[in-house]
Amino acid sequence: MALIIISVIVILITALFLIIGGKIRDKFEFDKSKDEVVVEVNDSVKLLRKNNATEYTDGILYLTNKRFVFFKFKYNWLGIIPFIGGAFISIFIDKHIYFELPLHQIKHFTYKPKITYHNNRVGEQEGLTTIYTTLGEEFGFDIFVLGMAQNKVPEILLQLEKQLKKKDI
Repeated sequence: MALIIISVIVILITALFLIIGGKIRDKFEFDKSKDEVVVEVNDSVKLLRKNNATEYTDGILYLTNKRFVFFKFKYNWLGIIPFIGGAFISIFIDKHIYFELPLHQIKHFTYKPKITYHNNRVGEQEGLTTIYTTLGEEFGFDIFVLGMAQNKVPEILLQLEKQLKKKDI
């Protein structure tokens, strides 16, 4: 009985933190030019590497009509707490731009989801995304999306593809 009560409390607290984090993400403002608008947001992103330098930094990725902007979470170390920690860190976004990439510098990108199965169930999912620039740089991201095992592509990458096609016209 105590285990059920503790489980319900953990689920409720996690849901509360996720709701609060979603509202904070929606109200989050950063410096944009007058004609720049946010096209898509993904808050389940990990910056894996910049060229050959490994990063492993959790954060939130914004796609505007002009650039990719990545903000890291302030208290990333709280992610070690199962369930609640991951939801709690989404509330605290560092206000400084951690990574920025103008869309005109993106040559192309690849998306290769990596799914690990344990006992015929999905155990681990990674949305390995590599962005190649015209300057010869490579940036690696892990962009998570629900339904990755069913070949679902993150909406932010679909929107990026549309923005890159507009740029070529």
